[in-house]
Amino acid sequence: MPGRIQENTELEKPRLWTLNFLLICLSTLTLSLVFHSFNTTLPVYIERFGGSAKIAGLALSSLTAAALISRPITGYCLDRYGRKLIFLGGIMLFMLPTAIYLRMIPVVMLIAIRFIQGLGWGIGHTSTGTVALDIIPRERLGEGLGVYSLANSVSMSCAPAIALWLINNYSFKLLFLICLFITALTFILALSIRYPKIEKQQGVFKFVIFDKTALRPSLIMLIVSFIHSSLISFLPLYAKELGLTTAGYFFTAMAVTLLISRFLSGIIIDRVGWKGYDLNIIVGTSSIVSAMLIVAHIGKLYHLIVGGLLFGLGFGLVQFTLLILAVNKVPPEKKGSANATYYTAVDLGIAAGSFFWGFVAAAFGYKSMYYLVIIPLVIAFSFYYKWKNRMIHIEAATITRKG
Repeated sequence: MPGRIQENTELEKPRLWTLNFLLICLSTLTLSLVFHSFNTTLPVYIERFGGSAKIAGLALSSLTAAALISRPITGYCLDRYGRKLIFLGGIMLFMLPTAIYLRMIPVVMLIAIRFIQGLGWGIGHTSTGTVALDIIPRERLGEGLGVYSLANSVSMSCAPAIALWLINNYSFKLLFLICLFITALTFILALSIRYPKIEKQQGVFKFVIFDKTALRPSLIMLIVSFIHSSLISFLPLYAKELGLTTAGYFFTAMAVTLLISRFLSGIIIDRVGWKGYDLNIIVGTSSIVSAMLIVAHIGKLYHLIVGGLLFGLGFGLVQFTLLILAVNKVPPEKKGSANATYYTAVDLGIAAGSFFWGFVAAAFGYKSMYYLVIIPLVIAFSFYYKWKNRMIHIEAATITRKG
């Protein structure tokens, strides 16, 4: 009898692997591949054509500042007016600057065009996350988000390595052409999705910049993104300064442990609750600190590989844990706003970090910069524990009142 009950429970479990779910994962993967390819290679493009480390940081800051502006508005519009047209419009806005890059435009113009592309990224990426939350059954939210997040993780890890290989062995023009084709593919995939019938929500809508439910974990993620920007913007330049042309190996190694940590973090959280969140944050933070210490002392290929493996493990554990905390208790009518809040924090951290660390690198050098990166990580770790203890007290008080 127990065996039959368990079997029936499994049969009643809602399906996760549908065509819609595959399409939204592939849409996210292709869009993110282009985004992360540009984040790593455009600083190299700027330096090669006469820019400095400060200007290179501005390229990423320009995009993420635009995304920062567009995300809250996108979250409101997704909840108020529906998903499809907004999603497709964001992809088109992201694709237009990609086509312009083929003309090998001057550095100053590139930074201006990146702002337009940032608007498209903010709209498109916020839309993919919201559509994913619509499609994933609530009973399988952790598993579904874990798989969906792999699309971002794979692109974040593999795209920089592939893009750097393309510009080192071929040309920037070929990279831009490939990125244009991939973005067009994203549009086709998004057009093929059958969007759930929640296109318009009833009632009075108030525009809010941040969703309160998702705010605290999002602020912690902002600090983690602030740290991550030092790698995606400046690691290739640091490696080149040391005579290494193999910075792509860092991102390839990061891909391996990032994939593994995504699965591990979800399993840990499902099995042990708050202790699982704590374990992910402790192990993740320790791994990131270790990675930064290794990066500060890179001199050989294996330093890049070990640093990448450790950073991928730590970043995967921390990022996925904070994502679950941000969206787990959000009602359906606020999915767009909560998702926008989380990724606005990510963009703000990257924008501020790429700008700030560019000046730090110019003033103190890359090695000192990677030592200093550890300070905000310790602050993020402290914020998490302060907030977590507060949540435990609130939940305990709620249970006591109900009892």
